[in-house]
Amino acid sequence: MSHSHSRAVRPAQLLALLLAFLSVSSLMGVVTAGMLVPVAGPTALAAKSVPSVFNELPGDLQTVAPAEESQLLDSSGGVIAHFYDKQRIVVPSANIADVMKKAIVAIEDKRFYEHNGVDATGIARALVTNLGDSGRQGASTITQQYVRNSLAERGYLEGDAEQVSAATEQTTERKLREIKYALALEKTQSKDEILTGYLNIAPFGPITYGVEAASQRYFSKSASELNYLESALLAGLVQSPVQYDPLAHPDAAKERRDTVLAAMLEQGVITQEEYDEGTATTIESMLHPSISSEGCSGAESSKAYFCDYVLAQFLEDPTFGETRTERERMLKTQGITIRTTMDPTMQDAAYSSLTNTIPVGDPSGLNDALVSLDPRSGRVLSMAQNTTYGIETGETMSNYSADGNFQVGSTFKVFILLEWFKEGHSAYETVGSANTFYPNGAFKCDGRPITTEGYQVNDLAGKTGTMNVVRATGQSVNQAFVNMASRVDFCSIFDTAYDLGITEDGEVPSPYPANILGSVSASPLQMASVFAAIANSGQQCTPQSIESVTDRDENVLKEFSADCKEVISPDLANKTAALLTASAGQYYTSTRLGDGRPFAAKSGTTDGHANTWLTGFTPSLATSTWVGHGDNSSQEVSGVVINGVYHSEIFGETYVGQNIWAPYMTQALAGTPVEAVSNANIGATTPQRGATPTPTPSASPTSNDH
Repeated sequence: MSHSHSRAVRPAQLLALLLAFLSVSSLMGVVTAGMLVPVAGPTALAAKSVPSVFNELPGDLQTVAPAEESQLLDSSGGVIAHFYDKQRIVVPSANIADVMKKAIVAIEDKRFYEHNGVDATGIARALVTNLGDSGRQGASTITQQYVRNSLAERGYLEGDAEQVSAATEQTTERKLREIKYALALEKTQSKDEILTGYLNIAPFGPITYGVEAASQRYFSKSASELNYLESALLAGLVQSPVQYDPLAHPDAAKERRDTVLAAMLEQGVITQEEYDEGTATTIESMLHPSISSEGCSGAESSKAYFCDYVLAQFLEDPTFGETRTERERMLKTQGITIRTTMDPTMQDAAYSSLTNTIPVGDPSGLNDALVSLDPRSGRVLSMAQNTTYGIETGETMSNYSADGNFQVGSTFKVFILLEWFKEGHSAYETVGSANTFYPNGAFKCDGRPITTEGYQVNDLAGKTGTMNVVRATGQSVNQAFVNMASRVDFCSIFDTAYDLGITEDGEVPSPYPANILGSVSASPLQMASVFAAIANSGQQCTPQSIESVTDRDENVLKEFSADCKEVISPDLANKTAALLTASAGQYYTSTRLGDGRPFAAKSGTTDGHANTWLTGFTPSLATSTWVGHGDNSSQEVSGVVINGVYHSEIFGETYVGQNIWAPYMTQALAGTPVEAVSNANIGATTPQRGATPTPTPSASPTSNDH
C-alpha cells in the first residue's frame, strides 16, 4: 500500500510564501495574484485565506513623533542637562548628511527608491533562502522597518506593553500589518520623508536612538557633518545596536562597518580608494565619544544643584501633568525645552567664590553654599555649593542652598529691626544696657507679659552698655537686640518672620528669647528671599527658576511671570534697608564691593561657629551665603585648617563676607550701574538725647559676627 506524503512546511516557510503572495498581489493590484504562487497542501489553504486577513487590517498608519530627549538651558541658551529614557534628538532631512542616507539605503534596502514599500525581489530572494536549509534571510524594506519602529514607539509612548510586543513579535499577522501599512505610507509620504523618519526613530545604540543622538554620542558632531566612514559605522548599528556598539565591541563594529562599506562600494556610493582607506581605519581612531549621564547627574558640578532645584520645581507644577508620573514622562519623552533663570556668568562666579574659599573635598570637611535672587522678580540667578553631586562616596545630592535647614544666627535680627521700625522707633535711639539678664515676664505679646525662663545674654567682650541701633546692628550686639525685643511686641517679631517664609515645622517660630538671636533654622534660599523682599520695598517675589517651557515645536507650554505680593510695608522695608546699608558701610570693614558699590547686609554666627552666614543685597541682587557642615550642622567650627590656613574661629563678616559674598557680588554686578540701596529716613539726623553717638569703625570693638 503506497502512501502519498506531503512535504512538511515549517512556519517560517509558510510566512515566506505568504509574504511572496502579498508582495506580488500588492504590486499587481489584484487578489488573483495568488494564482501565481504555486503552492499546495496547507500552504495553499493558508495562501487562499490571506486576502481576507489582509483586507481586514487597518489601512493606514498614523506615525508618531518619537520619544525625544528634553533639555535644560541657562538664560543664555547653554545646555545644563539632558533628560531622557531614550537618548534621541529629532532633526529634519537637511540636517542629515547625504552620505549617511546613502549608507543606510545601501545596507538596509538597496531598492528603496524603486519599490512601493514592499520589495518583491527581496521577498523572493528571502523565500528561496528560507525554504532551504541554508539559513534565514529577512526582506523588510526601510519603509517596513519604519512602520515596525513607529508601532513599537506608539506603544512605548502610551505605556502599552502589549502594543510594543505586537509590533515586534515574529508572527504572520505582524508581518501582514507591516506590509499593508508600508504600502499605505508610501502613498502619503515621500521617500525622503520616510527615510528621515526612519533615521530619527531607529536604534543606534543601547539607549541611543536616531542618527543625530548617535552622531553626537560616538563622534561629538552633528549628523549633518558625518563623513562616509562614520556613516558606514552608524548604518551598521541598526541591525544589532548592542552587538555592534563600537564603544563596547570595537571588533564586531569594525566587521559590520566593513560590510556596509562593501555594500556602498558595490552600489557606487564610494570609490575603491575610499573603501580601501576605510577598511584600514581602526574603530578606535574614528571615535570621539561624548558621553554624559542623564539628568542632573550629567550636569557640571558647578550647575548640578541648580539643575536639581529646577527639576523639583518642574515636577511639582501641575501645568505639565496631573501627576508626578505624568510630568516625569513628559520630561523624558516629549523633547521639551526648559529655559531657566540661571545667569551663567553669575553661576560661574558663585562656584568659583565658594570653591576658592573652601575647595571641594577640603580636609576640614566644611561646606559652603550660595544662592542669588533678583529681588524685583524672584528669579533664581545662581545656586551652588562646594560638593560633588551624586550618590558615590564623597558625593551628595543634598541641595544645601534650597533644602538646607541651618540655624541662622544673628541674621534673624533683621526681624527685630522690622518690628522696631514698625512700632515707630528710630535707628538713633539708645538701646542695650549693662544688665544682660531678662527674667520671666520681661517680654510682652499684645501688651501682656509672656512666660519665659530667665534669659542670660552672652556677648563678646566690649559689647555691653548702651549704643544706637546703627552700631548695634553693625557690630551685631546681642544684648542690644534683646533689649530692643523687650521693648516691642515680642510675638510680632516671629509673626513677621513667618510671613516672610521662615517657619518652624511649617508653623510660626516659637517666641523664645533664644530664637531672636538665631536658634531658628532656614535655608540660604529662604534667607535670600527675606532680604530680597526688603530690597524690593516690601514686595516678596516667589523664587522661580523656570523662565519658560516649550514643546519640541517651540510652542510655549508655560512662561514665567513674577509672583510678588506685599509682605511688609514699603516704608518699613526701606527703613530697614537703609539701616542695613548704614551699619554695613560703617562697620563692615572686611566686606567691600568693587567700585565702592553700596550694599545692605547682615552677618550671622551660631554657637560654636557651627553655622556662619552673610546675607545682603543691592537693589538688583540679593545673595545669601552659608558655611558649616552640611551633614551635621551642629558641629562646631573652631581651631580648624581651611584651604591650608589655620582659623581659630570664623565669623560672618570677616570670613564669609570677605572671602565668598563680596568677591561673588563684585563679579556678579561688574559692568552694571551702581545704585543707591535706600534713602529712607531712619531717625533724627543727630542723635537723640541719651543716645550714644555712632563711633568710627576704627574705634569699634570686635564683634562676634565679624
